[in-house]
Formats: sequence, structure tokens, C-alpha cells
Amino acid sequence: MKFIHTADWHLGKLFYGNYLTEEQEWLLEHQFIPLVDEEKPDVILLSGDVYDRSVPPAEAVDLFNHVISEICGRRHIPMVVISGNHDSAERLSFASDLLRAQGLYMCGELLSTTQPVVLSDSWGEVYFVPLPYADPGVIRHLLQDDSIHTHEEAQRAFSAWQLQGIPEGKRKVALAHAYVAGGTSSDSERPLDIGGTEQISADIFAPYNYTALGHLHGPQKVGSEVIRYSGSLLKYSFSEASQKKGVIVGEIDKEGQVTCRFEPLKARHDVRIISGTFDELMKGEGDGLDDFIRADLTDEGPVIDAMSRLRSVYPNIMMLTTSRLTRDDSGERNFSLHNKISSLDMVETFMKEFRQREMTAEERKYMAGIIKDVEVGQ
Repeated sequence: MKFIHTADWHLGKLFYGNYLTEEQEWLLEHQFIPLVDEEKPDVILLSGDVYDRSVPPAEAVDLFNHVISEICGRRHIPMVVISGNHDSAERLSFASDLLRAQGLYMCGELLSTTQPVVLSDSWGEVYFVPLPYADPGVIRHLLQDDSIHTHEEAQRAFSAWQLQGIPEGKRKVALAHAYVAGGTSSDSERPLDIGGTEQISADIFAPYNYTALGHLHGPQKVGSEVIRYSGSLLKYSFSEASQKKGVIVGEIDKEGQVTCRFEPLKARHDVRIISGTFDELMKGEGDGLDDFIRADLTDEGPVIDAMSRLRSVYPNIMMLTTSRLTRDDSGERNFSLHNKISSLDMVETFMKEFRQREMTAEERKYMAGIIKDVEVGQ
């Protein structure tokens, strides 16, 4: 049985004040669906965070409706979807009983929608076990088990509860939305909890032939070749700039052995970090000038109106950082982004830029007094 594992679509995502719905639509329409047509999978697994928030914008809902209509409606490919921590489990589960008849398995609410999905190939049944995101308290109440307090305890207990109805020896695939210990996170992921208690052990998924994970946005495997994150649909922060985005294509054989590969998807606009002096960056050399850009300026002094001037070359510039030239203990010059400098130093640099001369001792003393008065008054 062939499957495509994807996750963390975050439809309706805001990126520095701009909705990415059009970018998501382009990628799904021009990359994801053509890949589905090429691979012809028996099932598609979407492991949570369909939407970026519990009440998504109408355009995001319309986009998801279009995609599932193409996959389940026109192509008749089953699709198993679980809710993530960004989704509303109740909203995602709407009309789930009716949709199951169309091959769309929307698994959010724990009691009503999370029974294993059973699909068959020429070798028999494969059980797809939904483990959607839920707070430990919800699992504790569901299972009536007062010993459940952590994400680890909740996921372990819920998985065991799901497995108890599956016949021995059957092939099993888990869909989970969780932070498995050993995984690498990025800035755009909303923490599931605080203090590290959100992490769970990979051995929870030992009973499964494959585990399709969602939540962490970088494609990676954790603890095993068959416990994997597919990563997010697009790059959703500049901390993900170096990540590759795509899906996992896998196959389960008669014995339950899984072989899989990462299949990259190329976005219409990349998310990139560029670095250099203002004059260097204004040359706009290379491709991708309309990508989503963070520019790290390495100029020693301030650059006036840098953002709007850079936007004339990079129309989708989203963020600007500056660096200050320093020297290390060996005397070597190096750049330190966001280097902390005093308010007086910033004023002095600004005045020098405009007047082409250093501040006098009297001016410096006068300005220091003003800054002190302001800071004391705060």
C-alpha cells in the first residue's frame, strides 16, 4: 500500500502581516496535486494543523474544500486527517460521519471520530490509527484515568487504548501531532506546553509499522527510520529558511516493512535571508528578487530609510536587521547581529551620518544628560 504523508499546512497563515493563502493555493495546485497524480497513492495522511488557527479565514476553508474535492471527490483517493494544536477539533470533525462515506476521514473529537481507519490492499487490511492532538486533561477525562498528567502519559495511554481493538499481527500506521523527543523545532511552531513537558518518547510508537508525525516543521526522523515528520507545507519563519519542504512517499509491503523517501515541493516564492552592506544588496543580483526576504545589513553606520529603498529591489522584503562592526580579542573584525550598544552611541552614530563629523565633547555631554533624563523618567 502506497501513502503520501504530509502535515502542518497551516492554511490561512499570516506571515509578517500578509496572508499566505495564495502561496499555499499555488503550491497545492501546481506541486502537491500533480505529485498525487504522478504517485497514485492508495491513501493520503495529513497529520494535523490543517489550519493556522481554530477559526480560520473563509479563504482558507475554501482552499481546503477545493483540495479535498480534488483528492477524494475527483480522484477517489482516501484521505485521513487529524487535528493539530492549531486546529479546532470540533470544527474539523463537522460532518465527519457523512464524509467517511466519501473516503475523507476527519479525526478531531476523540470519542466520535478517532476509531481506526481500515483500508485494504492485495495482502489484506492496514489499520490507520488517528492520534490527534489533545491536552492531557482531555485524555484523562476520556479514559477516566487520574494518573494521566503529562503529554507523555496521555499519548501513551491513548495509543494503547486505540490499539486494543486491532487484531494481532495486522499492519498499523499511526498519525500523531506531537513533539517527539530528539526532534528539532523552529520559531513558527506554537509550544504545546511549557518547561519541556510537551515532549514525548519515540518508543510510544514502537507497535506501529510507520508513524506519520506532525507539529515540527522540519522534515526529520526521530528514534527510527519509520517515525517521521514530513515537515510543513511552506516555510513559515526565517528560522526555516534552510529547510527543504515537501512530503514523504512511502510503501508498506506484505510483511509490514516500510520504505519511504522525501519528495521536495518547490514554493512559488522562497523564504530567504540575504546579508551584506546596503549598497551590495541594492544591486539585486541573482534570482528570486520577489522571494520573501529578511535582509541583514552589515553596514557600520545607520542607513536612512533602508527598508523602503530595499523594497524597490525586493518587493516582498519582510524584515530588516542591522549589525555593528566589532573586533574580537585577537583584533579580527567580525559582525555581530543585534549587538547591544548604548543610546548615546546610537545618537552619536546618527549625528555623524548626517553631519559628516564627530560630536563635540560639549554636545556629547548635553546629549548624555537628555538621555539620562528620559531613561529615569521611564
